[in-house]
Amino acid sequence: MKTSLPAITLFSLLLSGCAMQPANNNSAPLYATPDQFSDVEYQPGELNKETLFELIVAEMAGQRKEFDLSLEKYISQAEKTADPAIAKRATYIAQYLQRKEETLKASQIWQQAEPDNAEPYQIAASILLREGDFSAALPLLRKALQHTDTQALLVISAQASQFSDEELSAYIELLQEHSQQANSSQLHTTLGVLYKQQGDAESALTEFNKAIQLNSDNEEAVYQKAELLRSQQQYKQAIRLIKPYLRQDTPNQQLYTLYVQLLFQSGEKEQATEQARQLAALFPDEPQLNFYIALLLLENGETDQSRTIMQDLLDRYPNNTTPHYYLGLIEQRAKNTETAIGHFSKVRDNNNILQAYSRISALLDNPAQRDRLQRIMQNARNSLPEIGIQLYVIEAEWLHLNDFSDAALNLMDEALQQYDNDINLLYTRAMMLDPQDIKLIEQDLRQVLAVEPDNSLALNALGYTLTIYTDRFDEAYELIAKAHELNPDEPAILDSMGWILFKQGKTGEAIPFLKRAYDAFPDPEVSSHLIQAYHANGEEQKARELLDQELTKHPDNEYLKEAQSTLSEPAE
Repeated sequence: MKTSLPAITLFSLLLSGCAMQPANNNSAPLYATPDQFSDVEYQPGELNKETLFELIVAEMAGQRKEFDLSLEKYISQAEKTADPAIAKRATYIAQYLQRKEETLKASQIWQQAEPDNAEPYQIAASILLREGDFSAALPLLRKALQHTDTQALLVISAQASQFSDEELSAYIELLQEHSQQANSSQLHTTLGVLYKQQGDAESALTEFNKAIQLNSDNEEAVYQKAELLRSQQQYKQAIRLIKPYLRQDTPNQQLYTLYVQLLFQSGEKEQATEQARQLAALFPDEPQLNFYIALLLLENGETDQSRTIMQDLLDRYPNNTTPHYYLGLIEQRAKNTETAIGHFSKVRDNNNILQAYSRISALLDNPAQRDRLQRIMQNARNSLPEIGIQLYVIEAEWLHLNDFSDAALNLMDEALQQYDNDINLLYTRAMMLDPQDIKLIEQDLRQVLAVEPDNSLALNALGYTLTIYTDRFDEAYELIAKAHELNPDEPAILDSMGWILFKQGKTGEAIPFLKRAYDAFPDPEVSSHLIQAYHANGEEQKARELLDQELTKHPDNEYLKEAQSTLSEPAE
């Protein structure tokens, strides 16, 4: 028996119309293909008995939510029949199941069965682009562009930021070739995006202008051109470009948001604030947009407007606690300490929760508030055990900062009993120990390194500790050198490297490290090291100039006073 191809559609409709319930776990398995179908001859464009049976099985499997079986049958029949309709359905099922390999396989069969249809090329290219295989996607997009370019151009634009320089050039060349046969506004927009990503602002601007000339309603081209002008700090010109497109009846959210940003950047704060308020009113049911507007207002000092939007978001979406964090910031800046603590204590989103408790500890800045701080942290550890270690560290650092050193160490001991050998707790305790307890400090830091041998923080801490409290300079150098190899631009490590070289008498080698550390982090301890190195190297004027400069900023700093005393000694 042979059946014409339209029967596929007929059977699909019949099956989808069946009042069939999804199978439960005890339902009987679908029938296997009968033995008499094993030697069927397949002819392109026709359906035989086996194909018909397999497609019915595949549709029934889909009805029963046995999607793996459905996909297997469709791909099998797509391969055997080379039928575009079957290949198309196989591709769609694989896409729905998010099966990358099966989607690529089915779409390839579809391409071969229907070479003039752009869709299978676009589907395969989209997957390859998402996977970062831009070179493999290029010939597929070239083929897709021969038939229709709209979707292919959108796919290229969406991935342009991920292309390498070589890939950007290849895609630009592809679209330039295509422009010989087609001259659409979308094509020039995509070319502009590619040129912009390549850093060729002049060519990008030319393409965006062409796109707008061909279609003045191409708002994507308008947006891209305005963003380009913004990157060149041509805020006024970008504002003039966008303004005619700000339709109140059908507002473009992306354009309107950029308009508000540009107003703030151009210094038109009053108008920017009013437009931000209007933007929020135009899209009241867009929480992400309203949250961004509130952040933009807060960043530009419009705290009252920001507070209003944040509070509205909390009222409408109480399960999202992120606004509590920013309301806490607003109240902290306004010196409304209790209100700020109230907001911070309600934060539960992972991105801000530790910052919230750190800010609570900073707000409770009086040693007399110790009991309250410890009560808050204990309650937090009880309700949020997943961040218990970090909460122990925050509390211990508060105790140490407020001269409750013994209590801080006792708390670390308690924490380590609960979280045995945790490297964060070990490191924190090591940094809180009395410098005279060098053996205990070394013991904790070496435990950290036993767990994480490449922990640059612990390597540097141990190396620096040995540098300033012992004469084990060679050992200290090895530790710091390894830390520097792992993290060559970290200011603290650069300072340690310079100081151990100084201690080893290698002053000329030490100065470049200390100078880099000071340039990145002009801390009094770092500057005191550089002052002493300048002095030891005979660069007396540099040493005195830097000392005078730093004492103006930190007149009572002990490190600087130590450096000052060394300047009265003769250079070595």
